[in-house]
This record gives sequence, C-alpha cells and structure tokens, in this order.
Amino acid sequence: MHCNLPFDEPLVGTPAELPTLDDSQHAVIDLGDPFTDPGALPACGLIIAGSGIDDAGAVLLLAEKLGWPVLADPRSGCRVEHRCVIAHGDTLLRSVGAQNDVEMVIRFGALPASKVIGEWVASSSAPHVHVDPTAAVNDPARSVTHRVRQSAGNYANSVSALTEPVDDQSWLDRWRRADDAVEEAFAVTLGAATSITEPGVARNVVAAVPSGGTLVVSSSMPVRDVEWFSARREGLTVLSNRGANGIDGVVSTAVGVALSGVPTVLLIGDVAFLHDTNGLLGLDARGVDLCIVVVDNDGGGIFSFLPQASALEPTQFEQLFGTPHGVDLSMLAHAHGLPVLEATDDLTVGLAVEASMATGGVHVVLARSNRSENVAVHEKLHQAGIAAAAASGWTTA
Repeated sequence: MHCNLPFDEPLVGTPAELPTLDDSQHAVIDLGDPFTDPGALPACGLIIAGSGIDDAGAVLLLAEKLGWPVLADPRSGCRVEHRCVIAHGDTLLRSVGAQNDVEMVIRFGALPASKVIGEWVASSSAPHVHVDPTAAVNDPARSVTHRVRQSAGNYANSVSALTEPVDDQSWLDRWRRADDAVEEAFAVTLGAATSITEPGVARNVVAAVPSGGTLVVSSSMPVRDVEWFSARREGLTVLSNRGANGIDGVVSTAVGVALSGVPTVLLIGDVAFLHDTNGLLGLDARGVDLCIVVVDNDGGGIFSFLPQASALEPTQFEQLFGTPHGVDLSMLAHAHGLPVLEATDDLTVGLAVEASMATGGVHVVLARSNRSENVAVHEKLHQAGIAAAAASGWTTA
C-alpha cells in the first residue's frame, strides 16, 4: 500500500498528531456521458494544460474562442506558438497581478510541477473544473469544485461548439503581454551568462531538439527548469516520469523512446543518471539517435531550494540531502563506449545537442554547475521576470 500524506514544511520538524481525517466529498462529479453543457462561461477565465491531454489543438481552439490564457505545461503539447499560450506562469504568479481577477479555472490533465501554480490554485476561490478521462483524483489541495470524466479533446470540442468567439481580447492581452515581457527578461539575463546555468541549459536543450523530436525530462530540477524557463516552440514532444519513482529508470525510458525511431534528447540530473546507469549497457550498439544531457552539480540540487538548506548545519545538510557522489561521469560514460562533450556554457550545450542529432548515434553532453550558484541564478531570473511583468502592466488593469 502506498499512502500520500501532506506534511508541513520544513520536513525536518518535530512529529505531531495527524490532523482529523476529512473524507467528505468536495467536488461535483460529472461522468461525462452524456455531455453536460457548462452554461455561460465568464470573461476572465484561465485554462491550465497539464500532461495527459489527447488533443492539444482542441484545447487551444477553446481558449481562442473564450479569449482565455492557457498556462501550458511543456508536457501538455500546448506550449506552442499560439496567442493564448502562456509559458511563464510560474513567474507571473509570483507577484500579485491578473490572477486575482480569475473567475474560473478549467484544468486539463495533471497539475504542473510548479509549486507556485499549485499554491495559487489551492488559494483561489474561483470555480475549478478538472477534466480527466480517468477516475484518478489529482487534487492535493481539494480545490476542484467540478470533476468531468471526459477526454480533453471531447470536452474542449463540445464546449467550443456551444461557444461564440469573444470580441474583447483585453483579458488575454494582459496575460500575453506580461508573458512576452518575462520571456525577453529571461533571454537577456541568461544571454549575459558566461558559464553554465541550469535554466539556460534547459532553454537551450528545448530549442535544440529537432522538429518532430522528443525530449525526455528527468524529475527534480530538470522538469521544473523546462517548465519555468523554456520558450514556446513547435514540433516538440516532451515526456517525463513523474510520481513516487520519478528518479528511477529515466535513462531506460529515453532509450525506449529512441528505439521507436524518433530523434530523442534526454535532459537529466547527475543523481538520476547514476540511478539508472544500467540503461547505458550496450547502448552504443543499439542503433538509436539519442543525446543525453547531464546536469552535474554533484548531488541533489533541488534540496538547496527547500527549507532543509537553512534548517540544518551545512555538513548535515550535505550528508542527508545534498548527497555529493563524487563520480566522474565522463569516465563512466566512456566506460560504456559513449562519446562525451563537456560544455563550458549554455550556448555550447545547445550546439552539442544539434551536432549530436545531425551526426546520429548516442552522445553524452556534460554540463557542470554549482548548487549554491544555481539557487542565486534562479532568484535572479525570477526577480527579472517579476520586474518585466510589472513594467508590462501585469499588476494594473
């Protein structure tokens, strides 16, 4: 049996009594067949597009008709060049702005990895409709008010058929103007970097995957950096193992994707890479096109962003959470007969991915970073994005 229990942060506190069980029903259940007309929808709505969407085009058509922005997780298939798509919702929701005026949320698929988005959804009093074809309950904060058991494509197409296109685009324009400003701030800030930055690696890898290719993203920081900092683009499928075992089998997952014949790039952290080195066995002889980009910060980088980093003494933190491995990943890759390129900056990472895809075969790209500096880079980017959004009018109607 696997139990998911929400614990208060930081996860190094004193044990206390568990809260009283709340097993009451929090949402209206709509079995989806037959389709139920949701009625008139408000002008200031928001769509959250997560993984598990079967028809991204239908979701985007619905957003266009409604004039609603779409917070698009890269795994949703919706983060494309479309006027409704918002790529940097994590940064926008870090400051008070248009989210306070949201009158309704429709979520398709899973929640994004962003804690900021998840906490905003939990705190919002707007009606929250979750559309998913399975019986799975993906609602840790119990904020969903209506569950619709239907595929994203069927629901979006059914609602679109009943919806007349809106004329007033001011609501959507406010979101998109702010998102474009954040994108420019990210590009300028990272463009000035002279060494490896983990957000810059994520942006360049996403941009470098050939059209029609697949990006497999590891859990922990890689999936978050891709979600928070990558730009909109066409022709890319993004896959990720999420959940309790998201760190295991990531290399093997990417190998499986590559064996389907699709040009494949894997963005993975060093610890996840070490957890699945068996996936490298015989890989050089499998005839696949796979570029493995390893972000090597000698440990678990995500923990440097969590309360444990300041709640514990540095030596204790490193032992329990930082977990430096000290492995020479270049030598490990060479032991499996794989060519390795050690990148010196973010741009080099992207160029290496492009060269690997053009050449074919399996290549490993190492991007070495520093965990402490990585926290500072993230904070700098968030502040630059917040300032750019504010200057665009995000905080004023």
